[in-house]
Amino acid sequence: MKKYDHKKIEKKWQEKWEKDNIVKIDKDDTKKIFYMLDMFPYPSGDGLHMGHTESYTASDVYTRFKTMQGFNVLHPQGFDAFGLPAENFAIKTGIKPQVSTAQNISNFIRQMKSLGFRYDFDEKVVTYDPKYYKWTQWLFSKFFENDLVYKKTSKINWCESCQTGIANEQVVGGECERCGTQIVLKEIPGWFFKITNFADALIDDLDKIDWPEYTKKNQINWVGKSKGAKIVFKVKSQKSKVNEEIKVFTTRPDTLFGATYMVLSPEHKLIEELKERIENWDEIERYIIETQKKSEMERVEAKEKTGVEITGIKAINPANNKEIPIFVADYVLDGYGTGAIMAVPAHDERDYEFAKKYKIPVKEVVLPVLVDTIHPLREDKEDERRININVILFNPKNNKYAFLKWNTDLGWTTTIGGGLKENETYEEAGRRELLEETGYKNVKFIREVGNCIGKGFAKHKDINRISDVVGLYFELEDDEQVDVDEKEKKQHEVVWLTEKEIKSFLNVPTSVYIWKLFKNCNFVYLDKGELVNSGDFTGLDSEEAKQKITEFVGGELATNYRLRDWNVSRQRYWGCPIPVVYSPEGKAKLISEEHLPWLLPTDVDFVPTGESPLTKSKEFKERTEKIFGKGWTPEYDTMDTFVDSSWYFLRYPDANNNEEFCSESRKAWLPVDLYIGGAEHTYMHLLFSRFFVKAMKQIGLLNFDEPFMKLRHQGMVLDREGKKMSKSKGNIVNPDDMVERFGADAVRTYMLFVAPLEDEVMWNENNIIGVYRFLEKVWRYVDSWKVNYNEDNLTPEIIKLHNDERLDTNSNRELHKTIKKVTSDLEDLKYNTAISEMMKFINFIYKEKKINLGSLDGKEEFWVDLNKVGLETFLKILAPFAPHITEEIWESLGHTESIHLEEWPEHDQKLVKDEKHTIVVQVNGKVRSEMEIEDGEDEESVKEKALKGEKVQKWIEDKEIKKIIYIENKLVNIVV
Repeated sequence: MKKYDHKKIEKKWQEKWEKDNIVKIDKDDTKKIFYMLDMFPYPSGDGLHMGHTESYTASDVYTRFKTMQGFNVLHPQGFDAFGLPAENFAIKTGIKPQVSTAQNISNFIRQMKSLGFRYDFDEKVVTYDPKYYKWTQWLFSKFFENDLVYKKTSKINWCESCQTGIANEQVVGGECERCGTQIVLKEIPGWFFKITNFADALIDDLDKIDWPEYTKKNQINWVGKSKGAKIVFKVKSQKSKVNEEIKVFTTRPDTLFGATYMVLSPEHKLIEELKERIENWDEIERYIIETQKKSEMERVEAKEKTGVEITGIKAINPANNKEIPIFVADYVLDGYGTGAIMAVPAHDERDYEFAKKYKIPVKEVVLPVLVDTIHPLREDKEDERRININVILFNPKNNKYAFLKWNTDLGWTTTIGGGLKENETYEEAGRRELLEETGYKNVKFIREVGNCIGKGFAKHKDINRISDVVGLYFELEDDEQVDVDEKEKKQHEVVWLTEKEIKSFLNVPTSVYIWKLFKNCNFVYLDKGELVNSGDFTGLDSEEAKQKITEFVGGELATNYRLRDWNVSRQRYWGCPIPVVYSPEGKAKLISEEHLPWLLPTDVDFVPTGESPLTKSKEFKERTEKIFGKGWTPEYDTMDTFVDSSWYFLRYPDANNNEEFCSESRKAWLPVDLYIGGAEHTYMHLLFSRFFVKAMKQIGLLNFDEPFMKLRHQGMVLDREGKKMSKSKGNIVNPDDMVERFGADAVRTYMLFVAPLEDEVMWNENNIIGVYRFLEKVWRYVDSWKVNYNEDNLTPEIIKLHNDERLDTNSNRELHKTIKKVTSDLEDLKYNTAISEMMKFINFIYKEKKINLGSLDGKEEFWVDLNKVGLETFLKILAPFAPHITEEIWESLGHTESIHLEEWPEHDQKLVKDEKHTIVVQVNGKVRSEMEIEDGEDEESVKEKALKGEKVQKWIEDKEIKKIIYIENKLVNIVV
């Protein structure tokens, strides 16, 4: 038997594919077209990593699949080649970025070819190539001409290690996303793209695209659209009259009466203006200096809030004219809203944490309205409003809590309690209710629990009751009791419950809510409700109150965003030059198209100093003066490398066009149909690319407004212990080593088999051996099959059977089920289950009894388990995953054309129909039984059969069935 030699086979076919130019991109857009795209890599000196291998294999498999389905697939590749790593390498070694980057790209291409990726590198995009960045500069110019780019001086995120400013989106946990250095704020001039012009569209248009929901949600949160009001607070000084005002933006103007303090960001201009009136200026100044060492993200995400009260000045709450303290605190950002907030600790978790720490009053002004659904309000009955005490009583001796089970037809199960009487305190009322309803005399008051509003029909009083509920917590000190009145006993009985039993016991909404508050120990209520403690607005619905209170204090309704304009200036060398020059008077002027590309100079010392290394280029200055005149200077900053990657996908359809970024005829390929790449780019590349496309549509360069119609993420590749791979941990797995040992086909198949595409992959060499054996098994099966099958010795009848694709045998039926499943799974990018299905098929035909196809002129009978058409069909569906081995086998079966040019097979519906299915029956997600059902049996019949199962009965007996979930032909899950 011929040995499966992956090295020899893969080298042979990679050379042949290159020689035959089989990977050449066909840009004939008259065919069915499909644009398949990977996130292009940064060409580091380390070469491809296993994350690249997984992602690029996924897209390569899909490309081959769609090609076999008859699509003309554009599947390009390129390199995100500008950036700090190459520049830092140049500083360290003296090797110019142009040289090291070109070497790295050559290595990446070699690795991609070794993995069998189907890329046409004649059509690649490389961002440091002047032929490419000419169009990056051209787009900058178009944005400038259409008022989408501007320059300003502002405090930006600054990385001391990289010696450059970076965008908010590139700060991770307060650190530079590239090098991990702590970010500080630094005032510096820079160019900004007006991404905020598209804030609404960046949220609204997510409905147009098929992206993971968590990615959409993250983008919505990053844009951070919020509707609210702008309100003015007057400032009062204890030293002298002050006319200053503090403007705030709040999403909850309905809570204005609950504002018990204010916070200014450390950068707020009012602090400096009021310097002479601030009594503790030295303390404030020290705090501001300390804050400058933190990044915005670090300030926002800090677990413990810090701040300093500004003594000597107060703010006036415009709702009630009360003085409230003003703090400076770093959890408020100058760039968000107005740089100041009205703090309402009862209805904002950050404010509540801060208020607790600095002992600031907490005033509830909105309470939830909870309606008794068992006995709702009745229109024919009168309303009564009262304060209602709800008591939670705990017995420390047995760790149980006391509640009431009502014996009347009301059906209530509640906390202990009743109405507040005139002149009673809450504690006095609680003690009285406990004595009346339980008889316990000696109880200890611990604390208030919280408040809510209850509405329902009190049937025993024949009245609608609106209750202002006050929750109280008492503990039992001893068992001494008095007799409970017979009337109380008749109405309800006291039951003692463990904490676990309470949740399923309580059924009155106010009691449920008070218990929830008690368990959470949190008074903060964030939702809408009814106003309390709010003057004339008390009793209003909070939504209605928003506008009325805003009008009352002379404010205005407004919309705010978290998103900030994109700072694209970088004070480094290895990037796209910004196409701007300055007159002797300092006025900015665009470089005209005739001078593009505006080349990056090469006579530069790369060592960063805090200003761009381009300032040291003699050639750059001379070039500028030669074209524009004496005294003119170039812009020395380069562009953020995310600008390069924000539009690269638009270049691929016409990558070698020197006259246009993309011709009208080539735009037929756009936008991208399917994009695969890492979820870590949610706030950067993916957001910026959407902005670019929307801006380009607005100025007439494109006719669509979303770049990627379908997006999927690959998971992170971890080592065998589940740890992230990194140089420092010494656990990096090199794809070259794995290809050498196991072959590209095994590596490709393993990366997609071991887990769903979006899940983390744990690299384990013991497991890849299993995938290698699967491919060996295919190889051995075909080898043994060929021993039996030789057309020269077969009768016409047997050859006819071998060419019958509808042959009704067990193997052929199983094959068509496999075709159906693999096709469906590939469309859904469920690679792991597609591979699993093919593995099951190979195991099946190994075990399947061979079929007698007749005798050959008196010779021994001829036996075979899968005919030729069936075998070749299986190879076609395996081909996208394992392109080399299938190509070799295909050729050995007598074919001269590539298997990858074949049509994708379709299943025969008659052969895939099952007569019976074995399905799993679960109770609350746990398998309790199995049962057999007929093919096509209706859902209700299946559910009924599951409920009657003997093994299932003991798990559902005497229990309420909440719902039954049925997954066709697979499982029934009974939820009780």
